[in-house]
This record gives sequence, structure tokens and C-alpha cells, in this order.
Amino acid sequence: MMMNKYYKISFDKVREYAKHDLSELLSFTDVNVKGKTSKQKLKSASNVANEMYTKCLAACCVASEKALGLTPFDEQLMAALALYEGKAIEMKTGEGKTLSAVFAAFLYVKSNHKLHIFTFNDYLAKRDYHWMKPVYDLLGVKIALVTEKSTFKERQLAYNEANVVYSTVKECGFDFLRDFMVFDSSQKLHPHSLEQGEFNFDIAIFDEADSVLIDEARIPLTIAGDVDATISDEFMKAFEFAKTLNEDDYGINHEILSAFLTNAGIAKVEKYFEMDNLYDDENIEVRCNIETAMKALFYLSEDKDYVVKGGRIQLIDTLSGRIARHRLFPGALQAAVEAKHDLKVTERGVVTGTIPIQFFARQYSQIAAMTGTAKLAEEEFELLYGLEVKVIPPHTPSKRVDNPPKVYYDSESKWNAIVEEVARVHAKGQPVLIGTTSIDESEMLAQKITEHLGGRLEIPVAVLNAKNDEMEAEIIKNAGVSGTITVSTNMAGRGIDIKLGGADATTNCAEYKRVVEAGGLFIIGTTLYENARMNEQLNGRAGRQGDIGETVLFIALDDEIMVKYELKKLVGKWNYPKPTPHSIEKRTILKEVKRIQRIAQGALLAERKRLLRFTMIGEKHRDAIFQKRLQYLDGTLDKDVSSIWLEHAEDDYNKAIIQYGESKIIELERKVILSSINEIWCDYLEYTSELRTGIHLRAVAGRNPAEEYNIDCERYFEGLESRLIEKVLEILEEILTLPESDSINSFNDSKLFRPKNARTFLMDESGDELVRRPIMMGILGDESFTDEEEENPNSASVESS
Repeated sequence: MMMNKYYKISFDKVREYAKHDLSELLSFTDVNVKGKTSKQKLKSASNVANEMYTKCLAACCVASEKALGLTPFDEQLMAALALYEGKAIEMKTGEGKTLSAVFAAFLYVKSNHKLHIFTFNDYLAKRDYHWMKPVYDLLGVKIALVTEKSTFKERQLAYNEANVVYSTVKECGFDFLRDFMVFDSSQKLHPHSLEQGEFNFDIAIFDEADSVLIDEARIPLTIAGDVDATISDEFMKAFEFAKTLNEDDYGINHEILSAFLTNAGIAKVEKYFEMDNLYDDENIEVRCNIETAMKALFYLSEDKDYVVKGGRIQLIDTLSGRIARHRLFPGALQAAVEAKHDLKVTERGVVTGTIPIQFFARQYSQIAAMTGTAKLAEEEFELLYGLEVKVIPPHTPSKRVDNPPKVYYDSESKWNAIVEEVARVHAKGQPVLIGTTSIDESEMLAQKITEHLGGRLEIPVAVLNAKNDEMEAEIIKNAGVSGTITVSTNMAGRGIDIKLGGADATTNCAEYKRVVEAGGLFIIGTTLYENARMNEQLNGRAGRQGDIGETVLFIALDDEIMVKYELKKLVGKWNYPKPTPHSIEKRTILKEVKRIQRIAQGALLAERKRLLRFTMIGEKHRDAIFQKRLQYLDGTLDKDVSSIWLEHAEDDYNKAIIQYGESKIIELERKVILSSINEIWCDYLEYTSELRTGIHLRAVAGRNPAEEYNIDCERYFEGLESRLIEKVLEILEEILTLPESDSINSFNDSKLFRPKNARTFLMDESGDELVRRPIMMGILGDESFTDEEEENPNSASVESS
């Protein structure tokens, strides 16, 4: 008898109860344990509670069988209970975590909770909502869907009436921020709790959780009010100057993801701008403008970091390979990239609210997570979210064969070897899926394969990248057909299973059997990612539900990750191989290649820690000021919240009441305070953004940039209350000077701070301001490996072959 480890629940008993009538099971589960979190219930678990869980799961099994014809496996029930307990579960592709989330959601709802189920993108949210809705309907649970296209009314109904909402983090996060811009409670999307400042959804389940909660955690959700944008003359002067720099004037630093000036470049700057020292304090604007221009011109690449489409710069999501339609480069960098391509500068807005995904997740009393590669992110799940990882065993063990990586001297040799491998596998009739890192790579490789195979290609090579991601469903649908070759940019978060023989194939059809006999889906990786999970996510497309499959990874010693983390230094000149078109078998090289990924993963974790150090102080301040705003929005000034006008200008306040009436003045003051809070918060966000730009320069004086940043932010925030009072009192004085013919309503429209045309976007961040070294402190002393360097072979720290 199978027993779940965390609950005294027999899955055999669940199966027995599942033979009962659904209405009978639902009648029992209506007697729920209210007002307690699942962890509290665990500590006081009783036979009654376990009976409720058992019958809840049984009801879910009956509903699943009736609505979808699916009988859940014990592993799916185990996953549901782990999600209910608030764990991060690992379930491999095709093992049914979507249905497990439904079961967990039902347990939460029956325990008096409301929850969000977050998927990676709108497509998956919509798919899962429609797919699982018949199950929820039978269980009597009201669910809703919120996507980018949802109207205000649809969002409001979803958040107020549904027990479970399917959406994405960005949509619900943006809605969370929008609620702090409204001037009337009826305009809110969520019925916030006045006591806690929380919205009424207290549970969240994150699908593709490592991508959403870890990889994208550096990307804050941002909301702004649009204004017309211009590029300053000073910036354009710096930009035009940067265009004149040659390769001797700048270098590329992969650690800070940017370009830097060499000594020759610094001399040119000082001569062109007629200054004695570029690094004097008064030259900070010129310095920042040039650094931004160089990053746009020399570091960021079209069809790798972004595409130019429809006359606009559209960023490419490095995780999924898709266009990130609501993402901008931070600050002036967006304008610099637009200037690089002679495009019109897009509208800019004053930032009115921002929240990193890490902190948005903390708005929930409990979160749970599910992904196919949770174990590889175990340390980060624990560090960032306090989530314990539980690995759910596959229902059918995988038959996938993972071949050892193949390492080549340079990229040319690697691409040639990949083409040869594709030809070999294609001849057997195996479908091939190749993962690349950029649009350029995918198109180049597809062309190479097409030219090499020529007339042997019965089906054209399919290319899936940010230029044609609208064709994703159709391309993936056929990716498991015999003889198909699919070249895709990153597969993370695509959430679509590749079925052997094609989307409509069954295990009994001839096409399925043909593919199985050929060896199943063959996965080819073309780079070692900085995060091992991304390699595993690509490999996970093969061997689903016990299918046969095969994988192999191709690596070149001049791949970007090898250059960025200085493989040549790790290996040493005397152990570094000579050019060869053949794969490298030298043990020393293979050892250090594997080590590079571990180094990269450590650097990524350090980056996330840096971001936490930067954002924690801001989140503390955001919580405080948003809570205060909610009190003014939902409370009444004469009872729940004190009147600033009455407290600080009693005489003027009484005059205003006599002139306009008490009710109008009370309502106007509430709007004035809400408007002023928005304005001072926007000032705070602008101040902190400018502070971050040059905070690394504090290191020159021997001070810690992170500590300096927190001190300055705290000092600025402490002054916000007095600024608020000053603004509110200034408006009261202005009201008293109005001619009696002027109405308060017209004053509201013209004087209150209300950014128009609010829009949402995402901004990439790395926290590199904390580690960026001022150039004068040594970035010019680059000691990168060169073939001309003399090196003692006896001093090498790596083992020889």
C-alpha cells in the first residue's frame, strides 16, 4: 500500500473512495478546516483532517476521469500534496504536473484559501485554464483567466469572484502595482486587506518555477505614466563621439556585461570634451553617457539581444528565445539602442511603481513551485524563498540516453561536427531538435544543414526563433515526426511536449513505431549554458513518459561562456590544445570545461544576492508607503486617518471648509494626499535610479557601495514625510487663493499629479553597480591570456593528462 511521506494518506484508500459518487465526496469535503494554513493543519493533523484530504483527492480523481478521461497516477497525487504543503516539486516533462496543480488548488480552496497559478506565458496560462476548467467545474470551484488582453472589468471580476486564477507573474504583478495608483476604491482590482495591505489571494503556485522565480528574478515589474521622450543634446554629443571610437579605444568586459574605455579611449574623451580628468565628480554625466553609448554600440547585438521589428527595438528573452514584448533596456540604454538604428525614441514615462519578482512572491502567505529541473536549483529555492525541493519520481522510468559532451577547438569545427551529426542521425530517420542561443545561430545552422543534406531533405529544416515565434505551436507539433529537423532558440518555458510521431500520433500507429525503432527524439545542444538547468531543460524534451530518446552536447573552446569565465587561464598556456578539426579528448580540457559551468552558476547566484542587497531597502520603503496610501484610499480622513491640513494648518483648513464646504474639502484632501504620495514616491524611484548609476565610484574612497546605497536611500526616505506635508500644505494655500468662481473639480484635473496613459514594462537588472570597478582602480590592467605570454609549465595548477 503506497503511503505519502508527508501525510498519513493511503493512495489505495483514495482509489477506493474514487469509486463513490462525486456529489457524496464533495458533500463531505464541504466540512473544511477554516482559518488555518496548511502547515498549521499539519502540526495538528487528525484522522478527520486526513479523511478530508483523502476524500478531496478522491473527488479530484473522479472529476479528472469524467472531464478529461485521465486517471491520475500516485506520483501526481504525491505531487499535489507536496504543492499543498508549500514545496518546490520536480516533475519531468510529460509527467502531469498541470493536473497535480489542480488537485493542490482544490485542497487549498477547501481549506479556505484563494490562489494564483502562474505559468511562464499567456499562451500556457490560456491553455491550462481551458484544459483544466472542466475538472474545476465538476468540483464546484470557480476559476478565471487573466492575460495581457484581459480588460479591466475581466480582471476585477477574476480577482474578486474566482477562487483560482490562471495568469502570469507579470500580469498579476502589474495589477498589484496599478492598485497603488487609483484615486477611488472602486477602481482597485484587488480587495486589499486594510490591516495587512495584502490582496485577497494568499497562495501562489508557480509553474516553470526555476525560470520564473530564479532566472527572471532580476527583472523588476515596472509601471509608468507616459510622457513624450527626447534625447538630451548632452547625450547625443556623447553618443556621436562614441561612434568614432575604434577597437584600440575600448574593450569588452563580460563580467559587467558592457564595454569600457582603455587608456587611449580616456585620452580621446578628455581631448574631445576639453577636460583634465574624466573621473572628476563634475564629469559624471559625460562618463555615464559614454558608458551607455558604448554598451549600445559595442556590446549589445541585433538578433542576439534584440530585434528591430516594426520600427521598434524588441528585446529577446534569453531564456525562451522569444521576443519580450513588454521589456525595455534600463534608463538611457533603450534610447541609445534606438539611436544606434536611427529609430524614433519611444515614449518614456515617469516610473510610478516597481517590484522585483522575488518580492512580489513574498506578498503571498505561502507559495509552492513546480518545474522539471528543481533539484538543480535547490540552493536558490531555499536561499531566496525558503522552499524545500521534493523530487517526484517518474511514473515510467526514462529510457533517454545522455551521451558525453563533445568538445572542439573552435566554433567553426563545432558547427561542422554538428552538421555531420545531424546527417548521421537524419539518415536513421530520427527526428532532431537542436537548441541554439540566438537568431543568428539558428538561421546559420539551418542553412548549413540544408546545404549539406541537399536532396536528402524530404522535410525542410524548421526554424523557431524570436522572428517567427507565432509559428511555435505548429513547428513543435511536427517536431517528433520521422525525418524532421527543428532548430530552435532556447526551449525553456515553451511548455509544449514533443510527441514521438507527431502531435496526433498514438503508441499503436506506424509513425510512432517508426520513430521509436529509429531511436526516438535526438536532442543536440550547441552550447554550455551558464546554468546547467537550461541544458537539462533542452534535454528534457526527449524521453518523455518513458519514451526512448538521445541527447548530446557540442562545445567549442571559444564559446562565449568559455571566454567570459576565462577558460584559457584555468587551463594554462602549456595545457591549452593546438587547433584541430577533431573532437578533443584531453582529460585536462574536459575537466576545466565542466568546471566553467560551476563557476558560472556561482556567479549567477552571487548576482542574485547582489540584487537582494540593492532591492531589500527599496522594498521596505515600498511596503511602508503603499500601506500608508491604502489607509488614505480606503479610510476616511476625519476618522481613521488624521487630516494633514487640520493638524498642520488648522486656520487655513477652517477657511477652506467655510469657502467650499466640509464634505468637499475632506474629499479633496484625500485626493491631494494620494496624488502627493504618488509624486514623492516617483521622486524616490528617480533618486534611487540615479544613485545606482554612480554608486560604484564610492569604492574609490574605500567605501562599500552597497552600504552607501542603503544609507543614502534610508536618509532620502526619512525625508519623504516632511516632503509630503509640504506638498499637501502648498496645495491648501493655493486653494485659498483661487477666485470663488473657480471650482474644486477643475482644480482636481489641472493640479493633481496623475500620470496619463499608464503602461507596464520589464527592465533587465544585474546588480552590477555593486561590483563594477571604477576604471581607475584596475580595469585597464587586464591580464587576460594571450598566446604571446611566457608561462612556466610547472606552475600550472590543473592536472595534466
